[in-house]
Amino acid sequence: MLAKAAIAGDACPSDAMIARAYGTHSARRARRFLDWFEEQGLIVLHTDHSGMRIVAFPDLDRQSAGGNPDAPADQPEQRDAAE
Repeated sequence: MLAKAAIAGDACPSDAMIARAYGTHSARRARRFLDWFEEQGLIVLHTDHSGMRIVAFPDLDRQSAGGNPDAPADQPEQRDAAE
């Protein structure tokens, strides 16, 4: 999800979106997940002048656009009962 956003130049996913992809509802766990990736040297996190988070992948020479880390996760698709 993070690399896809960086390669496409899309906004960095919010903590809630990362948490949902990670299988949890905890924004704190998502932030720890990002911190761990940064400690391993896989990503670099930046904050732009308006407080939006940017994730950069130095090995790919790519970075995402700024995204609000506190934004809610997108609502899941509505499914019919028969699905």
